[in-house]
Amino acid sequence: MPIAPLLQSFVDDELAGARSVIERTLAGTLQLLRDSKDGSLSPGERSLLFALVEALEIHRQEYQGAFTDALGAQVFELLAEQDGVSEPGLLAMAGGLELMDESRVEIDIEISRARQRIDTTAEWELRELQMFTSTLVGQTHVSAESNPFQPLVYATALWQAACAVTPVQDERTTLLRVSADVIADILKTCWAAACTRLETQGVEPGVYRTVRLAPGATPQRGPSPLDASQPGAMASMLSRMPSGVGELRLGVGNTSAPAEGTARAGDASPDFQQALARLDELLRHLPTPTLAAVPSDSQAPGARLRSHRAALVASTGNPVDRQIIELLSRVFDAVLGDPLMPSPFLAVLARLQSSALRVALNDSAMLESKQHVVWQVLDRIGEAACTHPQPGDPRSAAALAFCQNLANELAGITTPDAALYRRVLSRIDAFFAEALRSEVKAAAPAVAALELAERRELLERKLSQRLIDQMVPVRTSPGVRRFVTATWAKVLAESMLRFGEQDETTRGCVKLVDELLWSVQLPDHPRSRQRLLALLPNLLERLRGGMALIGLPGGDQQRILDELMAIHTEALRSGGRGGAVSLSPEQIVQRLREEDLAPPSPMSMPTPTPTPTPFRDSVIDLGSMETVPADMMLTVPGKSADDMARHVDRLQPSHRLRVFLVGRWTRVQLLWRSQQSLYYLFAGETPGRTYSVARHALDRLATEGLMQMPEARTLVERALDSVMRDLVRPV
Repeated sequence: MPIAPLLQSFVDDELAGARSVIERTLAGTLQLLRDSKDGSLSPGERSLLFALVEALEIHRQEYQGAFTDALGAQVFELLAEQDGVSEPGLLAMAGGLELMDESRVEIDIEISRARQRIDTTAEWELRELQMFTSTLVGQTHVSAESNPFQPLVYATALWQAACAVTPVQDERTTLLRVSADVIADILKTCWAAACTRLETQGVEPGVYRTVRLAPGATPQRGPSPLDASQPGAMASMLSRMPSGVGELRLGVGNTSAPAEGTARAGDASPDFQQALARLDELLRHLPTPTLAAVPSDSQAPGARLRSHRAALVASTGNPVDRQIIELLSRVFDAVLGDPLMPSPFLAVLARLQSSALRVALNDSAMLESKQHVVWQVLDRIGEAACTHPQPGDPRSAAALAFCQNLANELAGITTPDAALYRRVLSRIDAFFAEALRSEVKAAAPAVAALELAERRELLERKLSQRLIDQMVPVRTSPGVRRFVTATWAKVLAESMLRFGEQDETTRGCVKLVDELLWSVQLPDHPRSRQRLLALLPNLLERLRGGMALIGLPGGDQQRILDELMAIHTEALRSGGRGGAVSLSPEQIVQRLREEDLAPPSPMSMPTPTPTPTPFRDSVIDLGSMETVPADMMLTVPGKSADDMARHVDRLQPSHRLRVFLVGRWTRVQLLWRSQQSLYYLFAGETPGRTYSVARHALDRLATEGLMQMPEARTLVERALDSVMRDLVRPV
């Protein structure tokens, strides 16, 4: 649906001013880059200043155009998300089989740092603007997501602008860092002016103390004199409920908690049963909002249920039952008012109130521990409600329909107990386990690709280690050593995986290692130089073929070929390496022909020296081995001391995280992890969207604070905390 006129006017004004913002940012950035004495830049960054200034001057228009285009695209995507009609766009860039490795994560880290610079510099202006934008979108509370012009939007747009200026990654990140500092001061002024403009137009700001965080964020609250997470907290709250009696049969001092399922004498009076029946009827006819609907405060289930609490409490003469009813009513009021809960699931939770109350009146164990199965069922529904927050997500729709059926079944049973809820909890777990299996099945191509990637990486490591061992006695240049142990290890691994170890292509790649190492430590003998001359054309051709097999960039190919050419040219000169005589290529060929005609002297033949076991033998053996020797196995990397890194070690399918990926915070669920935990596959917020993330990239995100646990406190814990705070709040 179209956005409100005032909000549309605000968006148009801000986008119209974006050109001025980026022009001023460009001017300030150029000034900082030209100031070589600026101590905020590292020596490495200062070495890029000349190239950056030149690139910005040449691509001035591209820089500004990329920024404004990216800013507008992101703003309209955020507005579409608010209307529940969003599709993956710039903020959710290509995922699927794209592997999130360390290089891609570094981009996200830089964008996050730029966002933080903007947020920190213009913090107060941003918070004030959010109060106005919350009014513009029709919210009765203040939320950060009401403002489509968020710091992350500007940081991402600056990155897109940097990409339009230079293809060099170091230059892009330096440009982003410098420009983020410049634009932060500019936005501070712009956001203050926007607040003044909106106030002049008669827009009344929301009250900042009612800030509502986005789903998945952890509310930061002040300390409470009581802790709802402590054992006996519910008994303590129960003792504070109005009852008309001083002593309780279930109080704080009760150290002998009854076993789960212990019966209590719940009030069976006709008045109580009628009141409970009226509550059941009200719960049964509560409207069920759609996934895209947001009911008003007067239509919320909690508001419609509060009027029935007094009647239900008054219908029973048992003081303890009154306290239980009062406590359960307040807990469900808090549940239905939880800002993190999507509105469609509120009716489901409200439907469970009568059933939960029946259990509490007859099972004292329910008020002794948050681990009681009734609370576990509520928490699992609350967890399911927040797993897929995007409107229109079929996964959320399926979970909602399943939970609605469960709630209706429970509400229809007049004598619920813990055993019933245990069966329900098992059904919930089975449902979501099957949903997880379905997602993994749908992501089968990504899983297969990651399995192959892990096999390739493990094989590369083994091959690289064997090549390192083989090159120990070889004296050659660092460039050749790196090429053999790293690049050619990739070639060997790719050939083995693609063609097989016994294929002629693979055998040729393996044989080339011995030939190449021989060629770079050529014995000073005419026969050796003659053999090298005959070997070089085929050797270079196979080198090019191997490098092409792994898609090595042309510049990298040429560098190693040039280095080898220099080594081989020196080796072909008469007198060996380091000879004083400089010969032309024609003279070298002629000298080799003359040497070939002369019979070799026995005394001139080099003495053979022991050599390591040829590498090709080990490869052939590997193909025939039933098990791999221990000394050829990879060692498992040691665990990091970082808490989130340790949490990554413990991640299992179905676990959830909040991570900063492809330029935004997103909630993901682990679908699959590879056998050696080198690769992880996550389901994203968008249906059908997956993220393939390397383990090193996850560790990097954890180190930078770009990985978080989901909401630490469960639905029931948040509700109990709210009830307890109401109890201790001064009147």
